[in-house]
This record gives sequence, structure tokens and C-alpha cells, in this order.
Amino acid sequence: MRRIINLILEFKNLFFYLLLLFFTILFSYNNSNYNKSKIDELGLSIAGIIYKPLFFFNSYINLKNNNSNLIKENKRLQSLVHNQKLKNEYNYEETFSKFEIRNASIIKNSFNKTRNLLIINKGEINGIKKDMSVISSNGIVGIINQTSKNFSSVISILSRDIKINAKLKDSNIFGTLEWLDFDFYSINLSDISVSNKINIGDTIITGGMSYYFPENIIIGTIKSYKKSKSDGFYEIKVNLISNMSDISNVYVLENKNRDEIIDLENLSN
Repeated sequence: MRRIINLILEFKNLFFYLLLLFFTILFSYNNSNYNKSKIDELGLSIAGIIYKPLFFFNSYINLKNNNSNLIKENKRLQSLVHNQKLKNEYNYEETFSKFEIRNASIIKNSFNKTRNLLIINKGEINGIKKDMSVISSNGIVGIINQTSKNFSSVISILSRDIKINAKLKDSNIFGTLEWLDFDFYSINLSDISVSNKINIGDTIITGGMSYYFPENIIIGTIKSYKKSKSDGFYEIKVNLISNMSDISNVYVLENKNRDEIIDLENLSN
């Protein structure tokens, strides 16, 4: 208490001056419209000086928050759109019931080499693992080959290093897809016996006889076929439904039963 009294005594002249100024301003304000106007103008100017930086600061914070929310909402909407495309193309519940689906975008794509690779913008922190399959809303794309923290490489179906179980949609005749002729718009289908009837335009889909791809993912249609001269099988060319040079958004599929299937395969070997 004594400190407060000493402080008042020490600055009594200043306090007296401020008190006198207050009553002078109050008297002038009450007795002159002109003075009222000037004082109001001064008060507004002072308020402006004080609040303008606060306004811009708050606006900046709000803008950052709004931008962050917009980015999150945009990603959510993109995810919904992409998943809806997937649902439109396939019998969603039946086809993907045993798979967990993650959206991704392609950031690099080679399609004119003998062993083509893609790179996607999702990696280990997103739950991506080696041997997961990759599809688009138009068909199969490839299989995860390597992963890093934030990215993954995908062996393209346009590669000599990949074989895929496939079948004719209308007859459930199974065969093997592999890329042999370096045609960037088609792929080869083998192991189909000549005892089976096939036609140009028949639809080829995934067979589901592995843990990579679910059954019934569209691959393409038969472009041409002929009987092999060396055995009793057809040599079939399949037009890919996916344009591998024009893919931006993909889905990474994780088979929920993969580990159990691998364990059973290891026990059998």
C-alpha cells in the first residue's frame, strides 16, 4: 500500500495534469459540437491505429485456418468423387469386401520401356506395403514394388516382370496375362485351351485366383487370337481398357486375408 502511495506522490504532477486534461476535454465535448467532432475523430483514429494491426492479424489467422479447412474439405471431396467412380464401375460391396482401399495420385509414369514403373504419392506412413495391387476406375494398373516413407513404386502391367490371373467374363475360362509384344495399348493372354470358344470383343477380367487383385476387375477386350502352332492353346491379344499413358488417380488395394493366405501357401511348400 505504501508503494502505491509513494508512486502517486512521485508522479502527482503527471496525475494532476491528466486529470485536468480529462475535465477540459469533457467540458469541451459537452459545450461545442465542433470539439465533439474533433474528439470523436481523434478517438476513431486512435481506435483505428490500435485495431487495424489486430484486424489484419486476426484476418491472417482466420485465412490460414480457412485455407487449411478448404484443403481438407477438397481432399475429402476428391476422395468421395474417386470412390464414387469406383462404385459406379464395379459391384463395390461384392468386389472389394475383402480389401482395404487407399486413394493415391501418380506423380511419375513410364509406359514406353520394356519394364515400366509408376510412382505414387503414398508410402509407408499411409499403410502402403509391397505386393499391394493398384487399380484405377478404368481397370488394373500394377502391383506395388517398393515403398519409402512417403512414396511407392508400382510395377506397371506394361512390364515383363508381372503376370496376372485373368478370365473371360462370360465363361469363367481362366488364363494368364503378360506383356510380351511391347504394344503399349494391349497385353497378351495365354493358357486358354483351343477347346474353348472365344470371340473378338469378349471381355477379360481379373480371375481372383491370387491375393493381389479382387475378382471381376475389368482388364480389356479380345483384339485378336489365333491357334498356337506349338501347343493346344490360343495366342490372344487383349486391348487394355486403361490408357496407361493417361492415368492420374489410382486406388491401392490391401487384401485383408493376405498374410493368412501366404502362411497357408508356405505350409504347403
